[in-house]
Amino acid sequence: MRFPHLPNFISRPNYLCIEGIAIHIVEATRMCGIFGFILKNSVPIPAALRVLEKLEVHKFADELTPVGGYGAGIALLDKDGGVVHWKIGKIGKDSPAKQLATIVDAGEASVLIGHVRMPSPEFMATTKFKETAQPYVVERDPELTVASVHNGKVQNYKELRVKLGKAHVFESEKLELIDSEVIPHYFEELLSEKEETDEALYSLLCGLQGSSAVGLLQSGEEDAFIHLIHKGKTRGLTVWVNSRNEMVFCSRKETLTLQFRNILVKGRFKEKVSIKYQEDAGLKLSFQVTQT
Repeated sequence: MRFPHLPNFISRPNYLCIEGIAIHIVEATRMCGIFGFILKNSVPIPAALRVLEKLEVHKFADELTPVGGYGAGIALLDKDGGVVHWKIGKIGKDSPAKQLATIVDAGEASVLIGHVRMPSPEFMATTKFKETAQPYVVERDPELTVASVHNGKVQNYKELRVKLGKAHVFESEKLELIDSEVIPHYFEELLSEKEETDEALYSLLCGLQGSSAVGLLQSGEEDAFIHLIHKGKTRGLTVWVNSRNEMVFCSRKETLTLQFRNILVKGRFKEKVSIKYQEDAGLKLSFQVTQT
């Protein structure tokens, strides 16, 4: 499987798609939170989960809801390059991120994506089920795995689900199809259609109608990547990078800098992107996982 060099772009405002697909922007009133990293040195899983614990309760004064509190999950690369994941719904009054710590069977990670859930009102009845929590993982091809975390709303998710057809099995459909689950399936399908991975990522960005910030963990037989896309107005997205090809991203800068301050300082990270809450911005970035 081919993983070519991937051009990146950052654009403000967000009107950057030219494939003839209308962009419909929605306000970031009830959206989730995303977080992840590619690091040379592994991070203890409890440290990563503390970021999610703080992220799920973060709320600016003018926000109607916190970033999460209705589900949490992580996906990571294991030592063999496989993707493993754990997730949990809203059970009782306890923090889902804290409950997640009781089921994660891993001690550390150097490549990880995480999610805390704040569902749209129409999906609130699904929150107790782990099948409606993120990350979502697609493994149709034995040579390719795609996991995703999503902050936003995919307005055309039903149309995309029909387009994907019966070859794609959605775990949330056991209960109610969740818009976020179309993202990794759609990207996996685009990877099989397009000649270059960058073309597939750009088509994904343009094809998702509505406001979205997405983190994608793509793992093949030889290479792995984290891709980030953003369009419209979301909870926000900050990306830090350094000269060692390491990266960290999070919906809320305040949460990440509080919990990962030592990692950012020791690793000499600098902000590459800072998209604020409700800022209209477009983004497409790809980071390759390199051997230590």
